[in-house]
Amino acid sequence: MKINDAIIYFLREYGVKYIYGVSGANIEHIHDSIHRLGQGKLVSVMSKSESGAAFMADAHARVHHTLGVCCATSGGGMLNLLVGIAESYMESVPVLALVGQPPTSLEGKGAFQDSSGFERSVKGEQLWESVAKHMVKITKAEDFWPEFLLALRVAFAGRPGPVVVLLPRDVYDLEVPEPNPAWIEQLQADIIATPVCEPAMVTRVRAALIEAKKPVLIIGQGIRGSPKSDAVIQFAIETGIPVATTLSSRGDYPNNLQNYLGMIGMAGHPSVHQYIQQEADLILVAGSGLSVLNRGPLGPRLDHSKTIFINIESSSIRHSFPRAQVVEVDVGDFFERLFKQREGLTWPFPANYKRQVYKPILSNLPDHRNWEGSLLQSQAILALQEILPNHGHLLFDAGNCAAAAMHYSLVPAHTTSTIALGMGGMGYSIGGAIGAQLGSDEHARTVVFVGDGAFLMCGLEIHTAVALKLPILYVVFNNNQHGMCTTRQQLYFEGRLECVSYPCVDIAQIARGLGNSQSIWTGQASSLDELQDCLRDYRQHMEVPGVLDLRISREEVPPFTAFLPPDAEVID
Repeated sequence: MKINDAIIYFLREYGVKYIYGVSGANIEHIHDSIHRLGQGKLVSVMSKSESGAAFMADAHARVHHTLGVCCATSGGGMLNLLVGIAESYMESVPVLALVGQPPTSLEGKGAFQDSSGFERSVKGEQLWESVAKHMVKITKAEDFWPEFLLALRVAFAGRPGPVVVLLPRDVYDLEVPEPNPAWIEQLQADIIATPVCEPAMVTRVRAALIEAKKPVLIIGQGIRGSPKSDAVIQFAIETGIPVATTLSSRGDYPNNLQNYLGMIGMAGHPSVHQYIQQEADLILVAGSGLSVLNRGPLGPRLDHSKTIFINIESSSIRHSFPRAQVVEVDVGDFFERLFKQREGLTWPFPANYKRQVYKPILSNLPDHRNWEGSLLQSQAILALQEILPNHGHLLFDAGNCAAAAMHYSLVPAHTTSTIALGMGGMGYSIGGAIGAQLGSDEHARTVVFVGDGAFLMCGLEIHTAVALKLPILYVVFNNNQHGMCTTRQQLYFEGRLECVSYPCVDIAQIARGLGNSQSIWTGQASSLDELQDCLRDYRQHMEVPGVLDLRISREEVPPFTAFLPPDAEVID
């Protein structure tokens, strides 16, 4: 069996259903093998750019708790893939990237798209080693299976992350043994295996919880990486411990449960921050290292011996919070054991606690729009709440619109919430929504909150959603500018605005060009009444991709704690 066939055969039998990518000279063997061997179980998904492919694979892995797979050819294709793989690395997402390379016989000899590091070619191996958890370049038949299986194990071992397999064009023709079914079983067993949770670990944390009168459990997106993630949720529900989520884990705890305090982080809820800072006597952090965006104004409060992190990896936590306690273990396994010892661990919900948000306030930014309208971003988000999926996915892009949407909306039951905070790339959510939707059941829908700047960068990925007839609604907040950058220049550069705005873009018109009226729905609104009309019409077309162009009339200060004064007004 040739190497390209071996890869596809193995991934198909392992359970991979989608490989996201763009074909090209040095990756076309992989696509040919998918055509011949996929059997409808494993299919290729053609993105419009390799960065879009990486975003799709990343979101697919996050949402479906599985391996995301993407591929790219050499040269520019390879380099385009980098940004998405870097996001996966920062956010600990298990992704396999198959990257084609020129033939080994031409390395350093003028090969087209050479990345061998010879002469002035890109040092491809060093490049990938800097943005991935593991990288291997296949050059010999006898090395293939050991290296390929190792890469898959590394993707899931300990703190997950992306792995990259470089495939020079000439190695595809090398003959290797057919995969042994036992290898797949062993790989699955290795992935399920977790670090041993010692009884003393549970005893120590349980003792701290017994003493606590007002503990808080902060749930992070790292719980998704555990095969026993439900144990964390079950423990919180049964004990009634007050729960907060991070920006990255907005939907990982049911927002409608009584013991849900709200969200922490830079776009977090002020009531949660206040309660943790002033009331909590023990902070238990499950599955998060609490990066700056995810902890927001709570940083100093968390670096204390009464903060206990339960996480698969501890080095980054110890670096940021040297005085906090850290239990390095699989978070699901830990809470499963803690749940069995829950006797005496119950807490009432804090009396008189009310979840609060920041009152929207208008910005004094100059108005450079050329349309009439009255629609405000905060109004639109509240109106959109009614059409969010009760079973599906939400994705939030970078910028003001994401901060506001996460702050003012609630995640419905059985719905995931995803945002890319690792590299924070604009446009992630557009391709990511495709990876999230694929593999979901027939009743699932996806809604994306994205800005016009991100749409201009990555909006053509929506054409893939059209081609696949995916029920994804892209809500584009159109204000003719990069809102977060504009806000920062106003606050930190005395309002000198540069390289942040552009002429009016008719996003609905662009979207209409991606298909006919039966294959894509489009709407445009510049007032609340127009938005309500659009939503009524959209309900009749929810089975196809949709693009809703929201023409925002006035800019609001985003509910981003770094931009708000300490006495910013709040509302229940």
